[in-house]
Amino acid sequence: MEHITSKLDCSFIRSNLFAYQEKQLPDSEYKEFEDHLDACEECTRIVSDFHSVTSVINEKKSEEPNPFSRTRILQRIETQMERERETSNPGFQKILHPISVSFLLLIAIIIGFSIIKQGGTRFSDNINHQNEIQVMKSELNIPDFIDEENTFFDNN
Repeated sequence: MEHITSKLDCSFIRSNLFAYQEKQLPDSEYKEFEDHLDACEECTRIVSDFHSVTSVINEKKSEEPNPFSRTRILQRIETQMERERETSNPGFQKILHPISVSFLLLIAIIIGFSIIKQGGTRFSDNINHQNEIQVMKSELNIPDFIDEENTFFDNN
């Protein structure tokens, strides 16, 4: 019995692979599906490949994963990250960092002393000027505190 296949039949086969495998096709369509497979080698190969793939998937689903695989993977990641940190921080940087911090601290102290020294002379100069002003006031008989109320309103 020679069965003539058409592209419509082949497209039906390809679009209903899951339904065929799960036996969810109506009886009449299931019978036509199998008749087409008997007549079409390409569709037979596609269905066979589909069965192979789904059987492998079902086998892998039933396998229990190794309970320690997560721990092993995380340990490998941590080890790799630690290696990268070690290679990015060579030993000379461990020495260079404290030296540079010490150098910057020394520069800050020197700048601080120079500012204090300059500020200190200005302050002492200001005191000297005030002393000179006091001497001049006493020589000219100018009182330190002038009471403006008594000066302007001396009506008592």
